Amino acid sequence: MASWLESYAPRRFDELAMDESIRTNLEKVSIQANPPHLILAGPAGVGKTAAWRLVARQILGPSWHSTAHVLQARDLAKTAGAMKKFEDFLRPEGSSSKDTLAGRSSLDSFDANLTQASEGDTPPAGKENRDINRDETHQVSRLIIIEDADLLGPTRQPYLRRMMESTSSTSRFIFTARSPSRLIDALRSRSKQIRISATPNNTITARLETISEKEDLAPVRGILGDISHVSNGNLRRAVFLLELLA
Repeated sequence: MASWLESYAPRRFDELAMDESIRTNLEKVSIQANPPHLILAGPAGVGKTAAWRLVARQILGPSWHSTAHVLQARDLAKTAGAMKKFEDFLRPEGSSSKDTLAGRSSLDSFDANLTQASEGDTPPAGKENRDINRDETHQVSRLIIIEDADLLGPTRQPYLRRMMESTSSTSRFIFTARSPSRLIDALRSRSKQIRISATPNNTITARLETISEKEDLAPVRGILGDISHVSNGNLRRAVFLLELLA
């Protein structure tokens, strides 16, 4: 059975528990025919992963899973063979090959106009990009997502800079980071940064009330506020605690 973090994950930009200006900014970036590289910055649990998932779904269309490639930089930190794993991710055919993930073309990369959304899978902006940008012929068809990119360190980050410089016109990078200042200037200067603040307690409480109602729960008075308080702006932690207590 899926956890509540998955079951109640936002499906549209207007469902994100963020300031309206941030939601609007994410949507505007996602519906562009030529979107920028992105840095989603903010503390833990504020919705960075939820945000990039909606961005990926909007940019790539219903088949986004096939051409959205995710690397968890946290898994590489202080582990043996981390550099090789990093290089293997960026160059699937080997470090000596000129083939890069960002430069690859495949049938999956160009099937956005062929794939129809399944029932219940609505575009986060309310309309597919192929309908918004009808006159554009070169749309982004591959995303490379680096979670916790600020943990990559100064040795690995230059690899990304070089790849961003030589990448094909159909690929983009999305970085998430808690401390974007730890990203090298070359990455930050080539990316649009969207900062997501800690989720306010009243917003967390409202989201917990919605989930409680849908799950037919009867929480005792004040408990949802207590969960919000101890979560300290971390919405993911709050939803997890509510499910655990339920």
